[in-house]
Amino acid sequence: MSYPNQPYPPQPQPPNNSNTLSIVGIVLGCVALIFCPPLFGIAGIICGAIAKSKGERLAMAGILVPAAGLVLGMVLGFVVFQGMYNV
Repeated sequence: MSYPNQPYPPQPQPPNNSNTLSIVGIVLGCVALIFCPPLFGIAGIICGAIAKSKGERLAMAGILVPAAGLVLGMVLGFVVFQGMYNV
């Protein structure tokens, strides 16, 4: 059954031209390499995932860089503290 005067169906959203969340994720990933990897690394991964859901162009880099910063920051922290305490 058809109803008169119905609006057109919603159009899909075009991809986002902004890369703001992706860049925030990349910066957080770089910060995670030096300062508090669990906090900044996970925050960067979340920003990258949100950027991917919004269709940002740099979203994969916004996920991979924080993941690498998280892992490398944890390894670097382990090596530094192991060297400090001669364990």
